[in-house]
Amino acid sequence: MTTQSFATNIPYEQLPLIDLSAPKVLSRRNRAENIPSESSILQDSEDAKTILAFAGFDGNSSPKSIMEATEKYMIETQPLNAPTRSSESPNIEMRQRGIRKPHYTRLLVFSQKLVFQAACCLPLKVIAASLDGNAVSGMVLFNSHSEESGGKLVYEFDGKGTEMIIDLKRGESTRAQRLIFQGIT
Repeated sequence: MTTQSFATNIPYEQLPLIDLSAPKVLSRRNRAENIPSESSILQDSEDAKTILAFAGFDGNSSPKSIMEATEKYMIETQPLNAPTRSSESPNIEMRQRGIRKPHYTRLLVFSQKLVFQAACCLPLKVIAASLDGNAVSGMVLFNSHSEESGGKLVYEFDGKGTEMIIDLKRGESTRAQRLIFQGIT
């Protein structure tokens, strides 16, 4: 099943402010084994360019900079006393078989806007964000998910600042990935 949404004349929506008290989730995965190969980096780069073109960015609208998160970690999005499901994803089989799906997160800094782009094997959604500690508005420019290509998201934020914090939900998880981009110019 493939789902796609394209934002045409969709107004900005006010996002919830990030919850600074959300507890970090400790990871039991060994990050050292996840170092991307040169072919993975090239695949991610090509995928990112293609998805930006689908979102309406052409060669003439290139960003001033492309930023990687200075910090990223998982947070719990459910109240502390609420029962939560196991951390094991129900889609783990889908992620382990077949061709590698692109995985990346980045912030594109344009002269008048900030654009967040992400890809992984699950559907993606920005659930909260802050720009310099303040609430921010944004809109989906491109969002799709399929078993063959994984999840793709391009999200535009209204405003400029020096620090962007984004909470990104993957699939139906009770957790979100928190991405912190600092030093935006």
